[in-house]
Amino acid sequence: MSCDKSALFELLEVLNEDLTKKITLIAVGGTAMTLQDLKPSTIDIDLTIPSDDPTEFNRVLKNNPPGFRVDR
Repeated sequence: MSCDKSALFELLEVLNEDLTKKITLIAVGGTAMTLQDLKPSTIDIDLTIPSDDPTEFNRVLKNNPPGFRVDR
C-alpha cells in the first residue's frame, strides 16, 4: 500500500495529538521526496529521529499504528 502526501500529513497530525512533548522528525528518502512533491507516493515512511526523542515517538506510533511501514 502506498502513502501519498495527504496520508503522510494525516499520520503526523494524529501522532502530534498523542505527543506529551514536542519532538523532531526528519523525513528522508522517498518520504522527503513525497513531501516535496518530487514523487506521488512512497511505500514506506522513512524518518530520522534525534536521540532524545525515539521513546516518545515509539510510544505514539504504537498507540496509533499507521498501516504503513515506518523505518526509523
